[in-house]
Amino acid sequence: MKGFYKFSKKQSELELLSEHLEKGDKEKAQETLVKIINECASYMKKNNLENEIDRPLRIYIAGPYTPNNASAHDYARIAHENTVNAINFGIDTIDRGHIPYIPHLSHFVHLYGKKTLSYDYYTKADIEWLKDCDAILYYHPVIGDSKGADNELKIAIDSGKMVFFSINEIPKYMPTKKKSH
Repeated sequence: MKGFYKFSKKQSELELLSEHLEKGDKEKAQETLVKIINECASYMKKNNLENEIDRPLRIYIAGPYTPNNASAHDYARIAHENTVNAINFGIDTIDRGHIPYIPHLSHFVHLYGKKTLSYDYYTKADIEWLKDCDAILYYHPVIGDSKGADNELKIAIDSGKMVFFSINEIPKYMPTKKKSH
């Protein structure tokens, strides 16, 4: 992938993050996440990087859906806000030339479907989609706010997928125009 920056420390830090997630150590996982985000941002700024990639990526959009500690009154509103946030991150991903998978869109199946599907169904289906993606965008900066997104992040790290924590980390796909003869 021509022009795609290599951030050498990132992989070892991601493996450490995965270990913290597996152990359920939210505090150490959060510290590691913040360190990764800060180092990536610093690296890109210092090197004035505008990354490009030679093909569009399938990017899984991961962030909170289920509201923590919400009242029954606020539950649907917060889930809807989380869905809109995920949609907007998906649009930002499209603007960089890639193809997002937005699991939060199942929100509308949950609200308008003719029957209720279990949380277990959604998490299993999401993992199957994650397997087919090249990368994950874990856009929420707080470990522990979303058990599902944290699990998706761990699975992505453990399976060697590209991991992004901000839109600016995602390299742009710029299709080259074919020359006519």
